[in-house]
Amino acid sequence: MTVGVDLAGRTGTTGVCRVTWGRRVVVELLPAGDDDALLAAMRSADKSGLDAPLGWPVAFGALVAAHQSGAELPVLAHHEACADGRPGLGNTFTHRLTDDVAWKRTGAGRRRPLSVSADKLGVLAIRGAGLLARLAEEGRAVPRDGSGAVAEVYPAYALVMWGIAPEGTYKGKGKGAEAARHRILVALEAGLGLGLSEGVRARCVADDHALDALISAVVARAVARGLTEGPVTAHERAMAAVEGWMHLPRRDVGLAEVRGACGA
Repeated sequence: MTVGVDLAGRTGTTGVCRVTWGRRVVVELLPAGDDDALLAAMRSADKSGLDAPLGWPVAFGALVAAHQSGAELPVLAHHEACADGRPGLGNTFTHRLTDDVAWKRTGAGRRRPLSVSADKLGVLAIRGAGLLARLAEEGRAVPRDGSGAVAEVYPAYALVMWGIAPEGTYKGKGKGAEAARHRILVALEAGLGLGLSEGVRARCVADDHALDALISAVVARAVARGLTEGPVTAHERAMAAVEGWMHLPRRDVGLAEVRGACGA
Protein backbone atom coordinates (compact mmCIF):
# COMPACT_ATOMS: atom_id res chain seq x y z
CA MET A 1 0.00 0.00 0.00
CA THR A 2 1.27 3.47 -0.88
CA VAL A 3 0.06 6.96 -0.02
CA GLY A 4 0.60 10.13 -2.00
CA VAL A 5 0.39 13.57 -0.40
CA ASP A 6 0.24 16.75 -2.45
CA LEU A 7 1.25 18.95 0.45
CA ALA A 8 0.08 22.55 0.63
CA GLY A 9 0.52 25.34 3.12
CA ARG A 10 -3.19 25.19 3.83
CA THR A 11 -5.14 22.04 4.67
CA GLY A 12 -7.90 22.89 2.21
CA THR A 13 -5.65 22.50 -0.82
CA THR A 14 -3.74 19.43 0.34
CA GLY A 15 -4.51 16.24 -1.59
CA VAL A 16 -4.18 12.71 -0.17
CA CYS A 17 -4.46 9.44 -2.09
CA ARG A 18 -4.05 5.86 -0.89
CA VAL A 19 -3.48 3.01 -3.34
CA THR A 20 -3.74 -0.65 -2.39
CA TRP A 21 -1.76 -2.70 -4.89
CA GLY A 22 -2.63 -6.26 -5.81
CA ARG A 23 -4.69 -8.30 -8.24
CA ARG A 24 -7.26 -5.53 -7.92
CA VAL A 25 -5.83 -2.03 -7.42
CA VAL A 26 -7.94 0.14 -5.13
CA VAL A 27 -7.54 3.92 -5.29
CA GLU A 28 -8.97 6.09 -2.51
CA LEU A 29 -8.92 9.87 -2.16
CA LEU A 30 -8.79 10.65 1.54
CA PRO A 31 -9.83 13.79 3.40
CA ALA A 32 -6.82 16.01 4.09
CA GLY A 33 -8.10 17.12 7.49
CA ASP A 34 -5.07 18.32 9.45
CA ASP A 35 -1.55 17.04 10.12
CA ASP A 36 -2.97 14.29 12.31
CA ALA A 37 -5.04 13.05 9.38
CA LEU A 38 -2.02 13.16 7.05
CA LEU A 39 0.07 11.20 9.54
CA ALA A 40 -2.66 8.61 9.96
CA ALA A 41 -2.71 8.07 6.19
CA MET A 42 1.08 7.88 5.97
CA ARG A 43 1.24 5.40 8.86
CA SER A 44 -1.14 3.11 6.96
CA ALA A 45 1.25 2.88 4.01
CA ASP A 46 4.35 0.84 3.30
CA LYS A 47 5.70 3.87 1.43
CA SER A 48 4.51 7.46 1.12
CA GLY A 49 5.32 9.92 -1.65
CA LEU A 50 5.41 13.51 -0.38
CA ASP A 51 5.17 16.31 -2.93
CA ALA A 52 7.22 18.77 -0.88
CA PRO A 53 10.94 19.41 -0.35
CA LEU A 54 12.41 17.35 2.48
CA GLY A 55 15.18 19.82 3.21
CA TRP A 56 16.89 23.11 2.40
CA PRO A 57 20.11 23.75 0.44
CA VAL A 58 23.20 23.06 2.56
CA ALA A 59 24.76 26.31 1.34
CA PHE A 60 21.65 28.26 2.35
CA GLY A 61 21.90 26.87 5.87
CA ALA A 62 25.54 27.94 6.02
CA LEU A 63 24.59 31.41 4.75
CA VAL A 64 21.93 31.90 7.42
CA ALA A 65 24.19 30.59 10.19
CA ALA A 66 27.04 32.90 9.15
CA HIS A 67 24.73 35.89 8.88
CA GLN A 68 23.23 35.29 12.32
CA SER A 69 26.62 34.86 13.99
CA GLY A 70 28.29 37.73 12.16
CA ALA A 71 30.82 35.39 10.56
CA GLU A 72 32.15 35.76 7.03
CA LEU A 73 29.51 34.77 4.51
CA PRO A 74 30.12 31.69 2.33
CA VAL A 75 31.05 32.30 -1.30
CA LEU A 76 28.20 32.13 -3.81
CA ALA A 77 28.53 29.03 -5.98
CA HIS A 78 26.59 27.73 -8.98
CA HIS A 79 25.50 24.28 -10.00
CA GLU A 80 27.44 22.60 -12.80
CA ALA A 81 26.63 23.62 -16.36
CA CYS A 82 24.36 21.48 -18.50
CA ALA A 83 25.88 19.03 -20.96
CA ASP A 84 25.31 21.52 -23.80
CA GLY A 85 27.10 24.30 -21.95
CA ARG A 86 24.08 26.18 -20.65
CA PRO A 87 24.18 27.26 -16.97
CA GLY A 88 22.94 24.87 -14.34
CA LEU A 89 19.89 25.56 -12.20
CA GLY A 90 20.31 28.72 -10.15
CA ASN A 91 22.90 28.68 -7.37
CA THR A 92 23.57 26.59 -4.28
CA PHE A 93 21.90 29.13 -1.98
CA THR A 94 18.56 28.92 -3.78
CA HIS A 95 18.42 25.38 -5.18
CA ARG A 96 19.39 21.99 -3.85
CA LEU A 97 21.54 19.51 -5.73
CA THR A 98 18.50 17.31 -6.33
CA ASP A 99 16.62 20.25 -7.90
CA ASP A 100 19.45 20.73 -10.39
CA VAL A 101 19.79 17.01 -11.15
CA ALA A 102 16.04 16.53 -11.66
CA TRP A 103 15.75 19.62 -13.85
CA LYS A 104 18.54 18.35 -16.10
CA ARG A 105 17.14 14.81 -16.28
CA THR A 106 13.73 15.99 -17.41
CA GLY A 107 15.17 18.39 -19.99
CA ALA A 108 16.73 21.70 -19.05
CA GLY A 109 14.22 23.68 -21.07
CA ARG A 110 11.34 22.61 -18.86
CA ARG A 111 9.84 24.44 -15.91
CA ARG A 112 12.40 25.12 -13.20
CA PRO A 113 11.72 23.83 -9.69
CA LEU A 114 10.87 26.60 -7.25
CA SER A 115 13.46 27.57 -4.67
CA VAL A 116 12.82 26.11 -1.22
CA SER A 117 14.90 28.87 0.37
CA ALA A 118 13.74 31.91 -1.62
CA ASP A 119 10.13 31.18 -2.58
CA LYS A 120 6.80 30.16 -1.06
CA LEU A 121 7.89 26.52 -1.35
CA GLY A 122 9.64 27.04 1.97
CA VAL A 123 6.27 26.95 3.76
CA LEU A 124 5.74 23.39 2.49
CA ALA A 125 9.21 22.37 3.64
CA ILE A 126 8.45 23.65 7.14
CA ARG A 127 5.21 21.68 7.29
CA GLY A 128 6.90 18.62 5.81
CA ALA A 129 9.72 18.79 8.35
CA GLY A 130 7.13 18.71 11.11
CA LEU A 131 5.47 15.62 9.63
CA LEU A 132 8.79 13.78 9.31
CA ALA A 133 9.77 14.72 12.85
CA ARG A 134 6.56 13.27 14.25
CA LEU A 135 7.02 10.05 12.26
CA ALA A 136 10.59 9.78 13.53
CA GLU A 137 9.39 10.24 17.12
CA GLU A 138 7.19 7.18 16.59
CA GLY A 139 10.19 5.11 15.50
CA ARG A 140 9.65 5.15 11.72
CA ALA A 141 12.79 5.54 9.61
CA VAL A 142 12.48 8.74 7.57
CA PRO A 143 15.89 9.49 6.02
CA ARG A 144 15.63 12.39 3.59
CA ASP A 145 17.07 10.38 0.70
CA GLY A 146 13.80 8.46 0.41
CA SER A 147 15.16 5.11 1.53
CA GLY A 148 12.76 4.94 4.47
CA ALA A 149 9.02 5.33 4.92
CA VAL A 150 8.75 8.60 2.97
CA ALA A 151 10.19 9.70 -0.38
CA GLU A 152 10.13 13.17 -1.94
CA VAL A 153 8.34 13.24 -5.29
CA TYR A 154 7.48 15.81 -7.96
CA PRO A 155 4.37 14.78 -9.95
CA ALA A 156 4.90 17.15 -12.91
CA TYR A 157 8.42 15.78 -13.47
CA ALA A 158 7.21 12.18 -13.00
CA LEU A 159 4.79 12.69 -15.90
CA VAL A 160 7.69 13.88 -18.06
CA MET A 161 9.70 10.76 -17.26
CA TRP A 162 6.71 8.54 -18.11
CA GLY A 163 6.21 10.37 -21.40
CA ILE A 164 2.67 11.53 -20.62
CA ALA A 165 3.22 15.19 -19.78
CA PRO A 166 0.54 17.30 -21.49
CA GLU A 167 1.15 20.40 -23.54
CA GLY A 168 0.53 23.47 -21.42
CA THR A 169 -0.37 23.24 -17.75
CA TYR A 170 -2.69 20.82 -16.00
CA LYS A 171 -2.81 23.04 -12.91
CA GLY A 172 -5.65 25.31 -11.87
CA LYS A 173 -9.12 25.93 -13.24
CA GLY A 174 -10.38 26.26 -16.79
CA LYS A 175 -11.33 23.86 -19.56
CA GLY A 176 -7.77 23.63 -20.85
CA ALA A 177 -6.40 22.47 -17.51
CA GLU A 178 -9.30 20.06 -16.96
CA ALA A 179 -8.80 18.58 -20.43
CA ALA A 180 -5.10 18.10 -19.66
CA ARG A 181 -5.93 16.34 -16.39
CA HIS A 182 -8.36 14.09 -18.23
CA ARG A 183 -5.65 13.09 -20.73
CA ILE A 184 -3.18 12.38 -17.92
CA LEU A 185 -5.74 10.25 -16.10
CA VAL A 186 -6.53 8.24 -19.24
CA ALA A 187 -2.81 7.54 -19.72
CA LEU A 188 -2.35 6.53 -16.07
CA GLU A 189 -5.36 4.22 -16.15
CA ALA A 190 -4.19 2.56 -19.36
CA GLY A 191 -0.56 2.24 -18.29
CA LEU A 192 -1.34 0.87 -14.83
CA GLY A 193 -4.38 -1.15 -15.83
CA LEU A 194 -6.57 0.74 -13.38
CA GLY A 195 -10.30 0.83 -13.15
CA LEU A 196 -10.94 4.02 -11.22
CA SER A 197 -14.30 4.69 -9.69
CA GLU A 198 -16.34 7.48 -11.21
CA GLY A 199 -15.96 9.49 -8.02
CA VAL A 200 -12.16 9.30 -8.02
CA ARG A 201 -11.98 10.01 -11.73
CA ALA A 202 -14.25 13.04 -11.43
CA ARG A 203 -12.28 14.52 -8.54
CA CYS A 204 -8.91 14.04 -10.27
CA VAL A 205 -10.22 15.81 -13.38
CA ALA A 206 -11.76 18.62 -11.35
CA ASP A 207 -8.89 19.14 -8.89
CA ASP A 208 -5.16 19.11 -9.68
CA HIS A 209 -4.37 18.48 -5.99
CA ALA A 210 -6.26 15.19 -6.10
CA LEU A 211 -4.50 14.19 -9.33
CA ASP A 212 -1.07 15.11 -7.94
CA ALA A 213 -1.81 13.02 -4.84
CA LEU A 214 -2.60 10.03 -7.07
CA ILE A 215 0.58 10.54 -9.09
CA SER A 216 2.57 10.84 -5.86
CA ALA A 217 1.18 7.51 -4.65
CA VAL A 218 2.19 5.88 -7.95
CA VAL A 219 5.71 7.31 -7.70
CA ALA A 220 5.90 5.99 -4.13
CA ARG A 221 5.16 2.55 -5.60
CA ALA A 222 8.00 3.03 -8.07
CA VAL A 223 10.37 4.02 -5.25
CA ALA A 224 9.36 0.96 -3.23
CA ARG A 225 10.11 -1.27 -6.24
CA GLY A 226 13.50 0.36 -6.91
CA LEU A 227 12.34 1.93 -10.17
CA THR A 228 13.35 5.55 -9.57
CA GLU A 229 16.52 7.62 -9.91
CA GLY A 230 18.06 7.82 -6.46
CA PRO A 231 21.34 9.43 -5.43
CA VAL A 232 24.27 7.58 -7.01
CA THR A 233 27.58 9.31 -6.33
CA ALA A 234 29.09 9.83 -2.89
CA HIS A 235 28.44 13.57 -3.24
CA GLU A 236 24.79 13.00 -4.18
CA ARG A 237 24.28 10.64 -1.24
CA ALA A 238 25.87 13.08 1.20
CA MET A 239 23.76 15.99 -0.02
CA ALA A 240 20.58 13.90 -0.15
CA ALA A 241 20.99 13.00 3.50
CA VAL A 242 20.67 16.69 4.40
CA GLU A 243 18.85 18.40 1.53
CA GLY A 244 16.49 15.60 0.55
CA TRP A 245 16.24 13.82 -2.78
CA MET A 246 13.55 14.12 -5.45
CA HIS A 247 12.80 10.62 -6.76
CA LEU A 248 12.05 10.54 -10.49
CA PRO A 249 10.74 7.44 -12.29
CA ARG A 250 13.32 5.86 -14.59
CA ARG A 251 12.70 6.57 -18.26
CA ASP A 252 13.32 2.93 -19.20
CA VAL A 253 10.53 1.67 -16.92
CA GLY A 254 6.89 1.74 -17.94
CA LEU A 255 3.85 2.10 -15.74
CA ALA A 256 3.03 -1.60 -16.12
CA GLU A 257 6.31 -2.47 -14.40
CA VAL A 258 5.58 0.07 -11.67
CA ARG A 259 2.35 -1.77 -10.93
CA GLY A 260 4.10 -5.14 -11.04
CA ALA A 261 2.71 -8.62 -11.32
CA CYS A 262 -0.80 -9.35 -10.12
CA GLY A 263 -0.82 -9.96 -6.41
CA ALA A 264 2.57 -8.24 -5.90
